[in-house]
Amino acid sequence: MSKIAILSDVHANLPALKAVVERLEKEQPEEWLCLGDLVGYGPHPKECMELIREKNIRCVKGNHDAGVTEELSLKVFRNPNRKLIELTRTLLEDTYIQWLRELPLTLTGSTHGHSWMAAHASPVHPTEWTYLESAFAIRPILQDLEQDLCFVGHTHRPALVTDTIGLNLLSNGHKALINPGSVGQSRDGDPRASCGLLDLEAFTWQNFRVEYEINPVLNDLEKLGFSRRESEHLILIH
Repeated sequence: MSKIAILSDVHANLPALKAVVERLEKEQPEEWLCLGDLVGYGPHPKECMELIREKNIRCVKGNHDAGVTEELSLKVFRNPNRKLIELTRTLLEDTYIQWLRELPLTLTGSTHGHSWMAAHASPVHPTEWTYLESAFAIRPILQDLEQDLCFVGHTHRPALVTDTIGLNLLSNGHKALINPGSVGQSRDGDPRASCGLLDLEAFTWQNFRVEYEINPVLNDLEKLGFSRRESEHLILIH
């Protein structure tokens, strides 16, 4: 096995998740990883969880997942998302809530001779939900990390950072952090869903941007009681 499909921050956006899964399936990955935040922002928490489970995608827990399971205070979330997280609790049966609660904060593994760790925000203090947004913050973590590779989400922006200044591609003998961006709510100016494929035989990382229909997502948020402006804020404007 050498190919790992990596996605993150699904945020209950079913059209985006379906589009990403379809795109990644073309690459025939042997492993699938989701870096958390299956819920929040979007109107399809149950449907997204069902697809993730149907595909046997291994997941870590995100801060929005912890919000829905009441492991993280709603005070840290802003409206209209706080209202949506509260609503999500009523949309999910207890078995789904329990499944979210039982998700690990981190995962580790070894694929094709390369060790890796996966977390939603930071592998060092996963419950602090730190945003790793700069190489300056990431490189000290890579230096201390036991594994060769680290996979995180949370920022909603795709990125690849290595342990060496000026090295922007995967290279044997160098550690790297990979962020696949967000499936359900991109924040890098490109509204398309984001995901990626790690090929550890070729030692390459490919980031994919995938088109999907946003209007059905906005319409379904309105059906849940959100205004059009709130719906657009939840999915598009940050």
